[in-house]
Amino acid sequence: MKLSTKASLLLTGIVLAVIVAMSFFLFECQRKATRALIDQQLESEANALANGIHGFMEEKKRAVAAIAGNFPVGALQSGDIDTVREYLGRQLSFHPDFESGLFVLDRDGRFLADFPVHSELRGQVFSSRDYFQRTMAQEKGVVGAPYISTRTGLPVLTITAPVRSDSGRIEAVVCGSLDLLAYSALGYLQERRIGKAGYVYLVDRNRQFLVHPDRARVLKTLGEGHNVFLDKAVGGFEGTGETINSLGVPMLVAARQVPDLGWVLLAQMPVQEATASVREGIPEVGLFFMAALAVVLPVGLLMMRRIARPLEVLEGAVQIVTQDLRKSEGSLARPFAATALDALRKMRSSDEIGNLARAFFQLSVRLKHTLGSLRAAVNDWERTFASVQEALLVLDSDGKVLRLNRVAENLFRTVKTDAVGRHWRDVLASGHGEPADWPTSETLGETGSLKLTSALPGTPGMFDLSFSAIVGRRGSNGFLLMVTDVTEKMRAAERIRELAFHDGLTRLPNRLLLTDRLEQAIATAERNGSRVGVLFLDLDNFKLVNDTYGHVLGDELLRQVAKRLTTCLRSNDTLARFAGDEFVAVIMDLADLDEAATIASRMLLCLKEPFDLSENHAHIGASIGIAVYPEDGATPALLVAHADQAMYRVKGHGKSSFWPAGSPAATPGEGRPEQ
Repeated sequence: MKLSTKASLLLTGIVLAVIVAMSFFLFECQRKATRALIDQQLESEANALANGIHGFMEEKKRAVAAIAGNFPVGALQSGDIDTVREYLGRQLSFHPDFESGLFVLDRDGRFLADFPVHSELRGQVFSSRDYFQRTMAQEKGVVGAPYISTRTGLPVLTITAPVRSDSGRIEAVVCGSLDLLAYSALGYLQERRIGKAGYVYLVDRNRQFLVHPDRARVLKTLGEGHNVFLDKAVGGFEGTGETINSLGVPMLVAARQVPDLGWVLLAQMPVQEATASVREGIPEVGLFFMAALAVVLPVGLLMMRRIARPLEVLEGAVQIVTQDLRKSEGSLARPFAATALDALRKMRSSDEIGNLARAFFQLSVRLKHTLGSLRAAVNDWERTFASVQEALLVLDSDGKVLRLNRVAENLFRTVKTDAVGRHWRDVLASGHGEPADWPTSETLGETGSLKLTSALPGTPGMFDLSFSAIVGRRGSNGFLLMVTDVTEKMRAAERIRELAFHDGLTRLPNRLLLTDRLEQAIATAERNGSRVGVLFLDLDNFKLVNDTYGHVLGDELLRQVAKRLTTCLRSNDTLARFAGDEFVAVIMDLADLDEAATIASRMLLCLKEPFDLSENHAHIGASIGIAVYPEDGATPALLVAHADQAMYRVKGHGKSSFWPAGSPAATPGEGRPEQ
């Protein structure tokens, strides 16, 4: 065999080997990059969903704790189940996520009341239930283990909170029942898809499926050893790996622990789908290899004489390309020098080296296009970042601003060139003093994620500051700070609280707030050794005014009455509208019954003056019953009831007067207390 043939064959083999090696290298790099991207996507999905589940459960626990904190203990102790059931109904309207209802168990686990009402459960014993035993043992609210409801046949999750008496003794347990697979609870996880065939599921430490796309597997347990990755996850592992699902399909999977609940969120995607883009390129490489082999070998045999010069040119171009690749490693700059590309483009040799040079040129152009696409993707991300309607700041690990969007520039009245490099606290403070509740870099480094509501110095309103760790392959590389204006949201919440505790007509405290104020007054009096007065006032002749002038003027009369009665009380006393034309006054630090009588007389006197109702004058009076703590009762319910009874004694003896609850029932001949 001639040397030219050997040289041609050798050169052909080398060139083809280089092409194959580069192809496999590029595919391996692409495979690893794709795998890393999929792992990151799965980890991000699992982390976001786990945090969302934790936040949802914490919100529900706070809701049940609030229901227990405001529970009408007096009604519970007196056996007033209707009042308890009415309270549960009101609370359910505030917390509609408890789709399976609210119910109350006494300290022995007996079913007392629920809403919606299921009377067949009354008196049944639930003391063996996991959530009841844990609540009584830990003396705090818990999230119970999911179970199948015997009433609905659906998976439910019970959240509890203890109801305590004034002495701190647990009197009952309030339970909120969530439909586990309702979309408003955790059911949305069943519809969550990652890619085309990826999905998520939730398990507990016992390998019991809490949520799974296959409803038949919900609350079913997978034995140890069937899924090695799942075994690691329930043991506390967090991260990514590979597994095989129940259908025998290889999957990429990521696991995240749900804080405080002992649950694990797993997100997974079929390996075949994840690596589809890599496999699709293999036929193209094969075709390119065959085409190169068919062209390079015969041309090399015929054009050996012309090999030397093109080979030198190609060698020079390859060296330049190699140097440029090394210089631009890790950047999106153009990787090939113009001299190398021009040399490859202008090479006119038609032998193997010439073909190889042209093929190399085409690969170079393709790679340039790929890098251009990556640059375009980066630009798209930048535009998206700039168009977000919330203020966003990207921070480094020390809290210094790396970038910010237009909304942030407008909100903090700065420009990108001035903000970049400054600490985020300086940017948000805008030259004013920094609030003490803002976290330090050390705090952010310890927690990773943090959310707080704070004012921005020099900017009206309230804002949510949400810090999220930006996690790279080697750990945290910084933080994303999102600033959201929540001023209107907080105002709306304050308005809702106002409507919940005040009468809509007179703006006075309603029964709910009255009970709370009276409980506070009793607690204060018990500590200070003082008395509390309760004046139950019912308007005389109000029905006549209402029937004569109509309900509109009747409402106006109630508003005027509320204003007059308020002037008769001190600033630390409470006047509440009890119902209809009935009002209740709570007198703090009462010296004796005579002081209560003096205040009652003052109220009667202020009501004697005629009321101006749109060119009409109305005359009314009032009947007042007086009860004093502790002589007439030790609970709000008893004090109000005794004051109510005393008021009716006044009604029976001529009205427009007052009567102490502790005085004996009068007869027409015995007269009334002095006024």
